[in-house]
Amino acid sequence: MKLSLAQKLVAAFLGLTLLVLIATLGLARWSFDKGFLDYVNALEQLRLQRLGSELAEYYVSADNSWDSLSAAAFQRLLNQTARGQPAGDFRRQGLPPPPRPHTERPAEASGAPQRTFQPGRPLPPDLPAGGPPQEKPPTALYDLQDNVVVGVRSHLIDERAIVVPVLVDGVSVGELRSAPRRRLETPQETSFSRQQLNTSWIIGISFTAMAFALSLFLAKGLLAPIKRMISHVGHLSSGHYSQRLNENRSDELGQLTRNLDRLGATLEENQNSRRRLLADVSHELRTPLSVLTGEIEAMQDGLRPLDAAQLASLEQEVKRLRVLVDDLYELSISELGGLRYQFSSVALYDCVEAAAATVQARAKEQGLDLTFGCNESLSVRGDTTRLHQLFCNLLENALAYTDAPGNIAVSCSCIANQAVVTIDDSPPGVDADDCNKLFDPLFRQESSRSRRSGGAGLGLAICRNIVDAHEGVISAKPSPLGGVRLEVRLPLAERNAP
Repeated sequence: MKLSLAQKLVAAFLGLTLLVLIATLGLARWSFDKGFLDYVNALEQLRLQRLGSELAEYYVSADNSWDSLSAAAFQRLLNQTARGQPAGDFRRQGLPPPPRPHTERPAEASGAPQRTFQPGRPLPPDLPAGGPPQEKPPTALYDLQDNVVVGVRSHLIDERAIVVPVLVDGVSVGELRSAPRRRLETPQETSFSRQQLNTSWIIGISFTAMAFALSLFLAKGLLAPIKRMISHVGHLSSGHYSQRLNENRSDELGQLTRNLDRLGATLEENQNSRRRLLADVSHELRTPLSVLTGEIEAMQDGLRPLDAAQLASLEQEVKRLRVLVDDLYELSISELGGLRYQFSSVALYDCVEAAAATVQARAKEQGLDLTFGCNESLSVRGDTTRLHQLFCNLLENALAYTDAPGNIAVSCSCIANQAVVTIDDSPPGVDADDCNKLFDPLFRQESSRSRRSGGAGLGLAICRNIVDAHEGVISAKPSPLGGVRLEVRLPLAERNAP
C-alpha cells in the first residue's frame, strides 16, 4: 500500500505525539504511584513518631521499663495513633496502669501462663474494645538489644523497615519498626489511584485527537505550496515558461519556489535566445544567398557578362557563407564541449604577441594604431592553439568595430592569482547595459543588423566558450578610450601562483 505524502506526514505527527504521550503519561503514572506510596509511608512514619512519644511517656511512668507493656496496651496505642488521637492518660484510655517495679505479675507469681495476643484469636476479657491488633502494616517495638518487646517479628519489618527511635530525654530506649507499604491497599487509596488513571486516559485520548486534527492542518499547510510547485513544474515541462509562483516565504520552501521561478525565467530566456538565434542565422544566410541568386540570375538572363569580375564577386559571397557555416559549427561544438584542449603551461606574452602580430598589418591599413604591452614573466595553464584563437578573435572584433583613425591598446597584468588581459579600443562604444549581450550569438547593437566588416557576430560567443573551458572569466564594459574594453581573466600556472 502506497501512502501519499499527506498520509505520511499525518502518520509521523500522530506517531510522534503518541510516543511522547505514552512516555509522558507512563512516567507520570510511575511518579504518581511512587510518590503516593512515599506519602503513605511518610504518614506511617509520622504515626510511629506519635506512637513513640506515647511509648516514651509510658516507659517513664513504668519506672523506665518495658516489662509491664502488654500486647493489648500496645495495640490500643496503635489504634489511637492510627486515628490521629493522642493516648493521654492511660486510665482515661481504658489501659491498665503500669505495675510498680517491685510488684510481681499475678500470672508469674501463680505460675499461670502469660496471656499474650495472637492474631486470629479472640481478645482476652481484660482487653478494652478497640478492634483486633493492626496487622497492616505490621509494627513492633524493639529494645536496645534488638529483641521484640511487643508485636510480631516479620521479614517485612526486617527488610527496609521504617524505623523511629523511642527517645527519653534524648536517649534512645527502644525502636519502633514498621514495614513500608509497597502497594495501595485501602479502598480510599485504590479509588484515588483509579481516578488518576482515568484522568490520564482522558488526557491521552483528548491530546491524541487534538494531535490528529493539528497534524491534518499542518499537513495541508505544508503540502499546499508543494502542490503548487508540482503544478508549476508540470507547466515548465509542457513548455509554458512565462508562469511564476511568486511565493513570499522565508523558509526552505520559499527558497525552492524562487529557484523554480529563476529556472522558469532562464528557460524562457533560452527559448527566446534560441528563437533569436534561428532568426539571426536565417538572416545571415539569406543575405549572401540572395546576392548569389541575384547575380546568377542576372548572368543567366544576359544582364551581366560571365567574366572574372563576376566570378570574383560570387566567390566573395561563397566565402562569406563558408565563414558563417564554419563559425556556427565551431560555436556548436564549443558549447557541447567538443573542442579539444591540451593544457600546459603557456607563456602569456608569446601568445598575445603572436595574435597582435597577426592583425598588426591590417590595423595599419585601416588607420588604427595598435599598441601592445605585457609582462613577459606571466604564464597561464591553457591550450596554446585555443588561446591564440581567443586573442585573435578579440583583436578581429576590435578591428571590425573601431572607426579610423583610432586606437587599440592591448595590456597584460597580474591580479592576485590571475592573469588579466585587456583590449581597449576607441569609438564607437557600446551602452553599458548592452555590454554583457556582446557575447550572445549573432548579437548586434544596430537594429538594422548592418554588417560593418563582414563578420557573422559569432566570434565573441566562441571566445566566451574558450575562456570557460580554461576556468576563466571574460567581460565587457565601456573603455576609457571611448570604445569597448574586453577583459579576460585566466588562472596563473602553478609556478606563477603566489
